[in-house]
Amino acid sequence: MRESDDRKKRVYLMHYYDSVVTELLPPYEDGVFKTLLTHEDAKPILKDIIESYLKLSVKNVVIKNIELPISDINEKRERFDVNCIIDDGSQLDVEMQADPMVGDSLREKHRIVKSRAIHHLCGLHAGQAGRSIRYAELLRSFQMTFCGYTVFPESKEFVNRFSFRDENGAELCDIVGIVFVELSKLEEIAKKPVETMTGEEAWAIFFAHASDPGRADLMNNLFNVRSEIKMAKELLQTISTDEDERARFRSRRKFQMDMDHNMKASRDEGRAEGREEGRAEVILDIAKSLKDIGIPVEQIAKATGLSHAEIESIGKKEV
Repeated sequence: MRESDDRKKRVYLMHYYDSVVTELLPPYEDGVFKTLLTHEDAKPILKDIIESYLKLSVKNVVIKNIELPISDINEKRERFDVNCIIDDGSQLDVEMQADPMVGDSLREKHRIVKSRAIHHLCGLHAGQAGRSIRYAELLRSFQMTFCGYTVFPESKEFVNRFSFRDENGAELCDIVGIVFVELSKLEEIAKKPVETMTGEEAWAIFFAHASDPGRADLMNNLFNVRSEIKMAKELLQTISTDEDERARFRSRRKFQMDMDHNMKASRDEGRAEGREEGRAEVILDIAKSLKDIGIPVEQIAKATGLSHAEIESIGKKEV
């Protein structure tokens, strides 16, 4: 009887462990998003995403270095989520921003995340090789940001595209562009039959809801209709069973929760005078704690808004 009870317990624990381990990590989380799209098996996935949002015909896509080289020690170091180039020479930076950046707000029209997109695009376009390069030979450059919140409340569209245009709307050139995808505007789209969804809509639904058990029926229908999204789901399952990846995810989530808690405590307890200084100290304290446990500098920079140099200097002086 005892042996039977032990066996039942082992079977129960095995099923429990499997259910926990195979729970999908959220693809809208920055680290998971980056791991998913830079995976060696993700080329067909990334190809379909680029075709869907940039309306380009893509035969091949190559992941480049995530960090752009710098020529001067004082330059701001660029670290991209996904930096890639396609067969016609166009280059693309793809970013995921699940939550507003520190200090950014709708009240300020989310100027920080918009400015970051412009900065990344300019760095990508200006970083092309050689002093002898001809302007007419510059590669096309695009920046795409997926946002888990609303950046453009005045627009009903969940995809907003920007390029250089004059006051009458005439385009200056087609070699640069910025695309924002707002995952907070999908309520009506999620009600559509999956067979009628465009690529833009389908991928936005995937990133927003793939890990949501309440959307299981919607996602299963989507997987059956679009082979690339089914491939993304299977790759996400593989990533989600990696214990190291799950540990990194838990560390990032704990950091975000601690930062949110400390920021709220600072606002509640701080006085109006000196509040900004207190908030900066909280951010530095959190960044130091995260650095101490080995979280990559680019993750700390993205979550706190601190520069690469500021993070590197933590610990070298009194924080």
